[in-house]
Amino acid sequence: MPRPVTLFTGQWADLPLEDLARKAQEFGYQGLELACWGDHFDVTKALQESGYCRAAQDDPAAARVG
Repeated sequence: MPRPVTLFTGQWADLPLEDLARKAQEFGYQGLELACWGDHFDVTKALQESGYCRAAQDDPAAARVG
């Protein structure tokens, strides 16, 4: 079974996730591995809100910290 080619967002933490997702798609990546620093993914919110991870998966803007 082939694995998707993904980009880890940690190196790009200074870019908004929406911009990075668009660029990654243009570069040919098939997915993102979200960093838990910067504004890409809020671990605490993921642990406290049951719908956070699904929302982040459906819409990267929903994962924004803050």
